[in-house]
Amino acid sequence: MSYIQYLPPELISYVLELACFAGAPAQTQTATVFARVSKLWRALVFSTPAIWTTFYVSKGKSPRIFEAPLIRSGGLLVDIRVVDDATKLAAAREQLGTLAQHSSRWKTLEISHPDAFGLLGSAIPLVLPKLQSLVVKTTPRRRSPSLVYFYESFPDYQTAPDISLDWKSRNYPSLRCLDLRDIELGSQDTEDFLGFLEAQVTLEKLVLRNIWELGAYSPPRTAVLPHLKELQLRGIPSSEILQWVSAPSVQKLVVEISSQLRIWTPVNIGSNYATATNVTFIRFSTTRDALLNVLRAVPFASQVKLVSTDLRSRHSFCTESILIEHKLPRLTSLHIQGVTSLPRLKAVVEAYKETLTGVKVHCLDLGLPEDGSLEDYSERDVALAWMKDQTGFKFDTEHSSNAFGGRDNMVAPLDRA
Repeated sequence: MSYIQYLPPELISYVLELACFAGAPAQTQTATVFARVSKLWRALVFSTPAIWTTFYVSKGKSPRIFEAPLIRSGGLLVDIRVVDDATKLAAAREQLGTLAQHSSRWKTLEISHPDAFGLLGSAIPLVLPKLQSLVVKTTPRRRSPSLVYFYESFPDYQTAPDISLDWKSRNYPSLRCLDLRDIELGSQDTEDFLGFLEAQVTLEKLVLRNIWELGAYSPPRTAVLPHLKELQLRGIPSSEILQWVSAPSVQKLVVEISSQLRIWTPVNIGSNYATATNVTFIRFSTTRDALLNVLRAVPFASQVKLVSTDLRSRHSFCTESILIEHKLPRLTSLHIQGVTSLPRLKAVVEAYKETLTGVKVHCLDLGLPEDGSLEDYSERDVALAWMKDQTGFKFDTEHSSNAFGGRDNMVAPLDRA
């Protein structure tokens, strides 16, 4: 300790702050341990408000444990995390009730819990003036290991709680990021939710995943979000979802079709996403009309990622034909999965050879096996030779994603050197 004590107190305080954040979610306990090292460290830990600005709601905690850290955090904004899925709903509400006494200082809120809907509807204040990020995810309920095998054939479907999220009364004037996943939005709440979105004039990122209730797809109107930079619509069950939001300044767009969607009804998207330059389409390879419909809505796209995680994607052939049929004049970067053969990939690259600077494809799109077990390597040699001849742009390869977004086989990527 003799050498450390000669360091400037400001430097020691900064190091302790970094160490405490590295110990998350046991950040408070880590700070308490450091405070026992010496009188100097104790004074520094208790006099550094930034150390006490993150609060985790978890199983077995008493609400009173937050009182001292809230005082030590001074007037700084705080981050709230409800990420322990073992925490009972009543206990989580009680802990959030204590933290809600300082709701004027909430900066970010993340709820990743089986009862996320109930917590958002009953335990989160309706007015959070400083909130910048709200992430709410419904997670699967944890089962006892002894019951997993017995209940394997009986999924734990959760019943939606009989409460309202009261979007009309919610006021988050500083909100920049909103991420809702598996939070069911009923038809009776659609109008209020769209009104809530329009009221968030500072909103820059919006992620909606699997929030649409059956029969609540058609919006009563379109919410205009003038400052939105990133929009992700994931697991959409109907083409009508694309009419929910108009983002005249959007730069990044991600659209994922639900695995249950098989028939696409073309909709008039208009100029809802006309400014998007970075676009990602997921599960579009088997729905020709859907891909064509959305490509027409993004005329300025320069970075395009087409990823098909549909189980049938390896046998679909519409992706490359649509890209050739509907040219994107500013396309410079293409990440594509689903063309399933080298000739089709060549056709796409040839169509965009004047603008492309980078291409990323998957092993199967080059006619290569994922596991490297092919006995005849002629196709591989042809693919690698062609790749080496493409001097006008950067070429990368990686493994195909399966229906769950993971890799089929964990093997090293191709090396075209």
